[in-house]
Amino acid sequence: MMSLFIQLFIKNKEDVSNPSVKKAYAALSSIVGILLNLFLCMAKISIGLFSHSVAISADGFNNLSDAGTNLVSLLGFKIAGYGGGSTHPFGHGRIEWIMGIFASIAVLLLGIKLAQTSVNAITNPQEQIFSAAVVIVLVLSILVKVYMYYYNKRFAKITDSETLKATAADCISDSIATISVLISTIISHTTHFEIDGYCGVMVSMFIIFAGIKSLWEVLGRIMGKAADADTKDTILQIVGLYPEIISVRNLMLHDYGFGYFVVSMRAEGYKKDSGQLYIAINQISYELYKKFHCDCFIQINYILHDESLTHTIMEQINSILKKYSNEIKVDNFRLIENGSCINIAFDMIYPAELQKREEEIRKDITERIEFQDSKYHTVIKGIIRRERLSLHR
Repeated sequence: MMSLFIQLFIKNKEDVSNPSVKKAYAALSSIVGILLNLFLCMAKISIGLFSHSVAISADGFNNLSDAGTNLVSLLGFKIAGYGGGSTHPFGHGRIEWIMGIFASIAVLLLGIKLAQTSVNAITNPQEQIFSAAVVIVLVLSILVKVYMYYYNKRFAKITDSETLKATAADCISDSIATISVLISTIISHTTHFEIDGYCGVMVSMFIIFAGIKSLWEVLGRIMGKAADADTKDTILQIVGLYPEIISVRNLMLHDYGFGYFVVSMRAEGYKKDSGQLYIAINQISYELYKKFHCDCFIQINYILHDESLTHTIMEQINSILKKYSNEIKVDNFRLIENGSCINIAFDMIYPAELQKREEEIRKDITERIEFQDSKYHTVIKGIIRRERLSLHR
């Protein structure tokens, strides 16, 4: 079914790096999700009322919340489709994340409410009415949710949408919850032991867990997540085609939602190759624009090759670091020409327990190095190392 919808409603479906194509996939996923969840909701609530099962009714309301989440996501996708302007030059893709927060909170509140209803069903149980229709609806619901999981997982990979990833995970949770409802219904019918309310509580817990998980993932995206490894590898492969660039530093992908991101990096080379470096960075920017439809900002650093000066400054830096810990490591050290000045740039990798002293260590190094010669400028990037260094390293 989804293959047919893709053929009918998504143009240039193979161009999955295009943000407009990503948005089309996401919108299609949401629309189909709304329709399927509303269908399941009406079927389960009807059967739940007929059979006096609070667990089936709770599962139906869960589908209603899923439909609402899909609707909110669709609204977010539509707003995210608006281009950039003077007020929001990087577009509106992050609206999807904000909508995801509201949707997750709504799911949480619904789960809490259903848990209260299920507890009431435990204290005041009602005898359930069992029929073949109940089993058919629940089995059909499981099959539909498994199908929704597969297409949401596929679309999430295409769009890199946190909302669709959360939706796919939620579909699996729903399937498990419905299986538990089916089992409890059969047990209640065969043993005449009313476990409907207990199963309703379990379904509510699934809903609450899904809401917390979805909220956590959206907040993680807003806080900033590491760039996709495949995308970074592709960028580095393109840069590697230009031998005048000897190294790349501070490669960053600034995510603005829905496949649109801005690439920034420092390309390092020698000043004698300045002409070729300028041509190279312009060509790289164009290649990345063609492949990812992204903007790219590249700064050129001219490396100064002076082994004697490098050795002298490294010894000074290491002597300072030893005062604080033997586990602090200097990485990516280089001297960068900056007009009449020299930038001394490196990564300072330190154990987590020294995090509060990072600024103190940085200031100590800066004052010591820049005091001996005003042309020296230190550029230090602090990186927390979570694991301990090996004694044999």
